[in-house]
Amino acid sequence: KMDSLTKDQKDEYATSFAALALYDGGADISSEQIGTLLEATGNTEVAAFYPIIFSNFLTAEKITQMIVAPVSGGGGGGG
Repeated sequence: KMDSLTKDQKDEYATSFAALALYDGGADISSEQIGTLLEATGNTEVAAFYPIIFSNFLTAEKITQMIVAPVSGGGGGGG
């Protein structure tokens, strides 16, 4: 439930969704573009450092790797 999230968690969600939307649209994932998308979607109170951090980490190449990388499960149970 979104009401139970902290402001930082909400900021992180909004910023990551903005980066994913830019990726999906084939747009440049830059702090400026993330900020523009956050503003356009009414997320005007997101801390200014989030777009910078996320744009440095969530490059198109890294997002692609996360999407296509196989997910491995946890260890098996004991016998």
